[in-house]
Amino acid sequence: MSQKNVLIKESIQTNKSFTDNKEATVAAGNILFENGYVQQEYIDSMLEKLETQSFATYIGNGVAIPHGMAEGSKYVKNTGISIIQVPDGVEWNEERAYIVVGIAANSDDHMNVLASLADAIEDPEEAKKLWSETSVDKIFDLLSENL
Repeated sequence: MSQKNVLIKESIQTNKSFTDNKEATVAAGNILFENGYVQQEYIDSMLEKLETQSFATYIGNGVAIPHGMAEGSKYVKNTGISIIQVPDGVEWNEERAYIVVGIAANSDDHMNVLASLADAIEDPEEAKKLWSETSVDKIFDLLSENL
């Protein structure tokens, strides 16, 4: 099986809006599915994580990270992420998420992806740049430095 890049430009969408975090989670999962990172069943695992462990899907600075349950990793073909920019935000655990990062990772890669992502958004000012950036190329450049 060939290894894909963790982030590709086709996995980035800007200027989206969602009614709730469930809709945003499905959208993030669909991008992963459409780009060959996961099997369709992984999206159900992402929704289960949102329902049972929602606290683990929001990391602060306006960034949500929907991802699957540990047992959902069997549906991951390649480690990858999807990025959805939501200018008006979407409610997430009584916070607002302006960037939704869908994560598909085999268990070994999971922590590396999260650590790289945390580096990219730990500075609130850097995270806010992503909230309003409409260029897929610029978002790709900002995030791929850390992945």
